Amino acid sequence: MHAISANNLTKRYGRKHAVDGISFDIEQGEIVGFLGPNGAGKTTTLRMLAGLIKPSKGSSTILGKKVPSASLLDVGTMIEEPSFYPYMSGRDNLRHAAKMHGGVSDRHIDEMLNFVSMDQAATKRVRAYSQGMRQRLGLARALLWQPKVLLLDEPTNGLDPVGIAEIRENLRTIAKEGVTILISSHILAELEKLVERILAVERGKLLYDGPLQQMLKRIDEKTVTYFLEATNADSLRQALSDMAIELTSLDGGGVQVTISQNDAPAILANLIHNGVELIEARRITDNLEGAYLRLLREDGRPV
Repeated sequence: MHAISANNLTKRYGRKHAVDGISFDIEQGEIVGFLGPNGAGKTTTLRMLAGLIKPSKGSSTILGKKVPSASLLDVGTMIEEPSFYPYMSGRDNLRHAAKMHGGVSDRHIDEMLNFVSMDQAATKRVRAYSQGMRQRLGLARALLWQPKVLLLDEPTNGLDPVGIAEIRENLRTIAKEGVTILISSHILAELEKLVERILAVERGKLLYDGPLQQMLKRIDEKTVTYFLEATNADSLRQALSDMAIELTSLDGGGVQVTISQNDAPAILANLIHNGVELIEARRITDNLEGAYLRLLREDGRPV
Protein backbone atom coordinates (compact mmCIF):
# COMPACT_ATOMS: atom_id res chain seq x y z
CA MET A 1 0.00 0.00 0.00
CA HIS A 2 1.36 3.40 -1.03
CA ALA A 3 1.34 6.15 1.59
CA ILE A 4 0.50 8.77 -1.07
CA SER A 5 -0.70 8.25 -4.63
CA ALA A 6 -1.68 10.77 -7.28
CA ASN A 7 -3.31 9.57 -10.49
CA ASN A 8 -3.56 12.12 -13.32
CA LEU A 9 -4.22 14.83 -10.73
CA THR A 10 -5.44 17.95 -12.51
CA LYS A 11 -6.75 21.33 -11.38
CA ARG A 12 -8.06 23.98 -13.76
CA TYR A 13 -9.10 27.52 -12.99
CA GLY A 14 -11.03 28.58 -16.06
CA ARG A 15 -8.80 27.74 -19.01
CA LYS A 16 -5.61 27.75 -16.98
CA HIS A 17 -4.11 24.52 -15.65
CA ALA A 18 -2.65 25.03 -12.18
CA VAL A 19 -1.86 21.30 -12.10
CA ASP A 20 -1.82 19.29 -15.33
CA GLY A 21 -2.06 15.50 -15.08
CA ILE A 22 0.43 14.76 -12.28
CA SER A 23 0.90 11.12 -11.26
CA PHE A 24 3.24 9.63 -8.64
CA ASP A 25 3.43 7.16 -5.77
CA ILE A 26 5.21 7.64 -2.44
CA GLU A 27 6.01 4.72 -0.16
CA GLN A 28 5.60 4.66 3.61
CA GLY A 29 8.51 6.24 5.47
CA GLU A 30 9.86 8.13 2.44
CA ILE A 31 10.87 11.79 2.56
CA VAL A 32 10.25 13.20 -0.91
CA GLY A 33 11.11 16.70 -2.06
CA PHE A 34 8.55 18.57 -4.17
CA LEU A 35 10.63 21.04 -6.17
CA GLY A 36 9.55 23.86 -8.45
CA PRO A 37 9.44 27.64 -8.79
CA ASN A 38 6.72 29.68 -7.13
CA GLY A 39 3.50 29.18 -9.08
CA ALA A 40 4.53 25.79 -10.47
CA GLY A 41 1.57 23.97 -8.92
CA LYS A 42 3.14 22.58 -5.74
CA THR A 43 0.70 24.17 -3.27
CA THR A 44 -2.34 23.30 -5.40
CA THR A 45 -1.20 19.67 -5.55
CA LEU A 46 -0.72 19.54 -1.78
CA ARG A 47 -4.15 21.08 -1.23
CA MET A 48 -5.75 18.40 -3.41
CA LEU A 49 -3.87 15.64 -1.55
CA ALA A 50 -5.08 17.10 1.75
CA GLY A 51 -8.70 17.18 0.56
CA LEU A 52 -8.87 20.97 0.82
CA ILE A 53 -9.83 21.44 -2.82
CA LYS A 54 -11.42 19.11 -5.34
CA PRO A 55 -9.45 18.13 -8.45
CA SER A 56 -10.90 18.97 -11.85
CA LYS A 57 -9.76 15.55 -13.02
CA GLY A 58 -7.93 12.54 -11.61
CA SER A 59 -7.77 11.27 -8.06
CA SER A 60 -5.48 10.68 -5.11
CA THR A 61 -5.22 8.28 -2.19
CA ILE A 62 -3.70 8.54 1.27
CA LEU A 63 -2.77 5.27 3.00
CA GLY A 64 -4.71 3.36 0.37
CA LYS A 65 -7.97 5.27 0.79
CA LYS A 66 -9.39 7.74 -1.70
CA VAL A 67 -9.21 11.43 -0.82
CA PRO A 68 -11.29 12.72 0.87
CA SER A 69 -11.85 9.98 3.45
CA ALA A 70 -11.20 9.14 7.09
CA SER A 71 -7.54 8.54 6.21
CA LEU A 72 -7.07 12.33 6.34
CA LEU A 73 -7.26 12.02 10.13
CA ASP A 74 -3.79 10.50 9.85
CA VAL A 75 -2.43 13.44 7.83
CA GLY A 76 -0.63 16.46 9.26
CA THR A 77 -0.58 19.51 7.02
CA MET A 78 1.29 22.77 6.85
CA ILE A 79 0.16 24.32 3.58
CA GLU A 80 0.89 27.94 2.72
CA GLU A 81 1.75 30.29 5.58
CA PRO A 82 0.15 28.90 8.75
CA SER A 83 -2.60 31.05 10.26
CA PHE A 84 -3.37 31.36 13.97
CA TYR A 85 -5.49 33.42 16.32
CA PRO A 86 -3.15 36.41 16.92
CA TYR A 87 -4.64 37.33 20.32
CA MET A 88 -3.98 33.82 21.71
CA SER A 89 -0.68 32.39 22.86
CA GLY A 90 1.13 29.72 20.88
CA ARG A 91 0.18 27.07 23.43
CA ASP A 92 -3.49 28.13 23.43
CA ASN A 93 -3.59 28.00 19.65
CA LEU A 94 -2.38 24.41 19.80
CA ARG A 95 -4.90 23.60 22.54
CA HIS A 96 -7.68 24.96 20.32
CA ALA A 97 -6.53 22.81 17.40
CA ALA A 98 -6.24 19.80 19.70
CA LYS A 99 -9.84 20.18 20.89
CA MET A 100 -11.09 20.24 17.32
CA HIS A 101 -9.29 17.00 16.53
CA GLY A 102 -9.58 15.33 19.92
CA GLY A 103 -7.35 12.89 21.76
CA VAL A 104 -4.39 15.25 22.35
CA SER A 105 -3.19 15.86 25.90
CA ASP A 106 -1.62 19.06 27.26
CA ARG A 107 1.51 17.04 27.92
CA HIS A 108 1.78 16.12 24.24
CA ILE A 109 1.23 19.76 23.26
CA ASP A 110 4.17 20.75 25.44
CA GLU A 111 6.25 17.95 23.95
CA MET A 112 5.59 19.29 20.45
CA LEU A 113 6.40 22.86 21.49
CA ASN A 114 9.69 21.62 22.90
CA PHE A 115 10.32 19.51 19.79
CA VAL A 116 10.21 22.60 17.54
CA SER A 117 12.10 24.77 20.08
CA MET A 118 9.07 26.94 20.87
CA ASP A 119 8.71 26.07 24.54
CA GLN A 120 10.24 29.40 25.65
CA ALA A 121 7.75 31.38 23.54
CA ALA A 122 4.70 29.23 24.22
CA THR A 123 2.96 31.81 26.43
CA LYS A 124 3.52 34.76 24.10
CA ARG A 125 0.68 35.95 21.90
CA VAL A 126 1.10 34.89 18.29
CA ARG A 127 0.81 38.51 17.10
CA ALA A 128 4.30 39.01 18.58
CA TYR A 129 5.76 36.04 16.69
CA SER A 130 8.18 36.41 13.81
CA GLN A 131 7.49 34.54 10.58
CA GLY A 132 10.01 31.90 11.59
CA MET A 133 8.26 31.38 14.92
CA ARG A 134 4.94 30.99 13.15
CA GLN A 135 6.51 28.38 10.89
CA ARG A 136 7.75 26.42 13.91
CA LEU A 137 4.32 26.62 15.55
CA GLY A 138 2.74 25.47 12.29
CA LEU A 139 4.95 22.38 12.28
CA ALA A 140 4.06 21.67 15.92
CA ARG A 141 0.35 21.87 15.04
CA ALA A 142 0.84 19.51 12.09
CA LEU A 143 2.41 16.96 14.45
CA LEU A 144 -0.17 17.17 17.25
CA TRP A 145 -2.13 14.02 16.38
CA GLN A 146 0.94 11.91 15.52
CA PRO A 147 0.20 11.72 11.79
CA LYS A 148 1.36 8.92 9.51
CA VAL A 149 1.69 11.34 6.57
CA LEU A 150 2.98 14.92 6.56
CA LEU A 151 2.28 17.40 3.74
CA LEU A 152 4.55 20.41 4.18
CA ASP A 153 4.56 23.52 2.00
CA GLU A 154 7.77 25.58 2.28
CA PRO A 155 8.10 24.82 6.02
CA THR A 156 11.40 26.70 6.43
CA ASN A 157 10.17 30.06 5.11
CA GLY A 158 11.38 32.87 7.37
CA LEU A 159 13.85 30.70 9.28
CA ASP A 160 17.53 31.52 9.68
CA PRO A 161 20.17 28.89 8.79
CA VAL A 162 20.18 27.53 12.35
CA GLY A 163 16.39 27.21 12.30
CA ILE A 164 16.45 25.49 8.91
CA ALA A 165 18.98 22.96 10.23
CA GLU A 166 16.83 22.32 13.31
CA ILE A 167 13.69 21.71 11.25
CA ARG A 168 15.68 19.40 8.98
CA GLU A 169 16.76 17.31 11.97
CA ASN A 170 13.18 17.31 13.27
CA LEU A 171 11.92 15.89 9.99
CA ARG A 172 14.64 13.24 9.93
CA THR A 173 13.60 12.17 13.42
CA ILE A 174 9.95 11.98 12.37
CA ALA A 175 10.76 9.96 9.25
CA LYS A 176 12.72 7.40 11.30
CA GLU A 177 9.46 6.69 13.10
CA GLY A 178 7.89 5.67 9.78
CA VAL A 179 6.11 8.92 8.93
CA THR A 180 5.87 9.69 5.22
CA ILE A 181 6.81 13.27 4.35
CA LEU A 182 6.16 15.23 1.15
CA ILE A 183 7.91 18.58 1.49
CA SER A 184 7.77 21.35 -1.08
CA SER A 185 10.36 24.02 -1.77
CA HIS A 186 11.50 26.25 -4.61
CA ILE A 187 15.13 26.02 -3.45
CA LEU A 188 17.04 22.80 -4.09
CA ALA A 189 19.64 23.58 -1.43
CA GLU A 190 16.94 23.21 1.24
CA LEU A 191 16.00 19.74 0.01
CA GLU A 192 19.44 18.48 -0.94
CA LYS A 193 20.44 17.69 2.65
CA LEU A 194 17.14 16.04 3.53
CA VAL A 195 15.72 13.99 0.65
CA GLU A 196 16.93 11.33 -1.73
CA ARG A 197 14.03 11.57 -4.17
CA ILE A 198 12.69 14.59 -6.04
CA LEU A 199 9.42 15.40 -7.78
CA ALA A 200 10.18 18.42 -9.97
CA VAL A 201 7.29 20.44 -11.40
CA GLU A 202 6.93 23.49 -13.58
CA ARG A 203 3.81 25.12 -15.01
CA GLY A 204 1.69 22.38 -13.48
CA LYS A 205 3.50 19.49 -15.16
CA LEU A 206 5.69 16.85 -13.56
CA LEU A 207 9.11 17.14 -15.22
CA TYR A 208 11.06 14.66 -13.13
CA ASP A 209 10.42 11.88 -10.62
CA GLY A 210 13.48 10.06 -9.38
CA PRO A 211 16.65 10.10 -7.30
CA LEU A 212 18.06 13.49 -6.38
CA GLN A 213 21.59 12.52 -7.38
CA GLN A 214 20.45 11.41 -10.83
CA MET A 215 18.76 14.75 -11.40
CA LEU A 216 21.88 16.61 -10.30
CA LYS A 217 23.92 14.54 -12.73
CA ARG A 218 21.55 15.38 -15.59
CA ILE A 219 21.78 19.07 -14.76
CA ASP A 220 25.57 18.94 -14.73
CA GLU A 221 25.65 17.38 -18.19
CA LYS A 222 25.52 19.85 -21.05
CA THR A 223 22.58 18.88 -23.22
CA VAL A 224 20.77 20.38 -26.15
CA THR A 225 17.27 19.89 -27.52
CA TYR A 226 16.58 19.58 -31.24
CA PHE A 227 13.44 19.73 -33.32
CA LEU A 228 13.80 17.15 -36.11
CA GLU A 229 11.61 16.61 -39.15
CA ALA A 230 12.19 14.15 -42.00
CA THR A 231 10.52 13.26 -45.29
CA ASN A 232 9.63 9.92 -43.71
CA ALA A 233 8.59 10.38 -40.07
CA ASP A 234 8.55 6.64 -39.37
CA SER A 235 12.14 6.15 -40.54
CA LEU A 236 13.24 9.06 -38.34
CA ARG A 237 11.57 7.62 -35.25
CA GLN A 238 12.95 4.15 -35.97
CA ALA A 239 16.50 5.46 -36.43
CA LEU A 240 16.32 7.37 -33.14
CA SER A 241 14.91 4.29 -31.41
CA ASP A 242 17.79 2.19 -32.76
CA MET A 243 20.21 4.68 -31.17
CA ALA A 244 18.29 4.42 -27.85
CA ILE A 245 17.37 8.12 -27.99
CA GLU A 246 14.13 9.11 -26.31
CA LEU A 247 11.88 11.31 -28.41
CA THR A 248 8.70 13.31 -28.10
CA SER A 249 6.41 13.18 -31.13
CA LEU A 250 4.95 16.54 -32.11
CA ASP A 251 1.97 17.53 -34.19
CA GLY A 252 2.88 17.68 -37.87
CA GLY A 253 5.22 14.67 -37.84
CA GLY A 254 8.27 16.25 -36.23
CA VAL A 255 9.97 15.04 -33.06
CA GLN A 256 11.86 16.64 -30.20
CA VAL A 257 14.95 15.04 -28.66
CA THR A 258 17.29 16.05 -25.84
CA ILE A 259 20.83 14.79 -26.33
CA SER A 260 24.36 15.39 -25.11
CA GLN A 261 25.86 18.50 -26.67
CA ASN A 262 29.05 16.61 -27.45
CA ASP A 263 27.15 13.78 -29.17
CA ALA A 264 24.84 15.98 -31.24
CA PRO A 265 27.02 16.22 -34.41
CA ALA A 266 27.60 12.45 -34.51
CA ILE A 267 23.91 11.67 -33.96
CA LEU A 268 22.79 13.98 -36.77
CA ALA A 269 25.44 12.53 -39.07
CA ASN A 270 24.35 9.00 -38.17
CA LEU A 271 20.75 9.80 -39.09
CA ILE A 272 21.84 10.93 -42.54
CA HIS A 273 24.16 7.92 -42.91
CA ASN A 274 21.20 5.63 -42.21
CA GLY A 275 19.19 7.18 -45.01
CA VAL A 276 17.01 9.56 -42.99
CA GLU A 277 16.29 12.59 -45.18
CA LEU A 278 16.08 15.49 -42.74
CA ILE A 279 13.90 18.42 -43.72
CA GLU A 280 14.80 20.37 -40.61
CA ALA A 281 17.20 19.96 -37.68
CA ARG A 282 16.71 23.00 -35.48
CA ARG A 283 18.24 23.51 -32.07
CA ILE A 284 15.71 24.69 -29.48
CA THR A 285 17.05 27.15 -26.94
CA ASP A 286 14.53 26.36 -24.21
CA ASN A 287 14.63 22.68 -23.27
CA LEU A 288 13.99 20.26 -20.45
CA GLU A 289 17.41 20.76 -18.93
CA GLY A 290 16.87 24.50 -19.09
CA ALA A 291 13.66 24.02 -17.16
CA TYR A 292 15.54 22.09 -14.48
CA LEU A 293 18.09 24.86 -14.27
CA ARG A 294 15.34 27.42 -13.79
CA LEU A 295 13.96 25.29 -10.99
CA LEU A 296 17.30 25.32 -9.25
CA ARG A 297 18.19 29.00 -9.45
CA GLU A 298 18.48 30.72 -6.10
CA ASP A 299 14.89 31.95 -5.92
CA GLY A 300 13.33 29.61 -8.50
CA ARG A 301 12.23 32.37 -10.87
CA PRO A 302 12.55 31.75 -14.62
CA VAL A 303 15.67 33.26 -16.16
